[in-house]
Amino acid sequence: MAFSIVGILSVLLEVLRPLLPILIAVLVIDAVLLILALKRGTLVTSGAIRLAVVLGGAAAVITFFIAPAFTSSSFANLTGALDYLSLVGGALGVGVVVALLTWPPMALLQRSEIK
Repeated sequence: MAFSIVGILSVLLEVLRPLLPILIAVLVIDAVLLILALKRGTLVTSGAIRLAVVLGGAAAVITFFIAPAFTSSSFANLTGALDYLSLVGGALGVGVVVALLTWPPMALLQRSEIK
């Protein structure tokens, strides 16, 4: 069976189609929070970045251990390097998404800088 990027993207779209309204709402809310954090000047504070990275790292670790169960599988079913690399890549992807989505709210929780 030959795989193509278009085929993979179409399957991904079909999987995500029921969640599209929720995903769009989350992205709009995150964009609004991003604009508010930019206006307030707290987006690039080290505390906000550090907290977002910690939450993203925690999400990546949790995803690494929970992901096989989502596919009715276990670590015993992971046989080769491709299986482990896919699991690590997926976990890192989830971690990056969580870090990027939590960065603006964490920036709004920081104190504004005195100008």
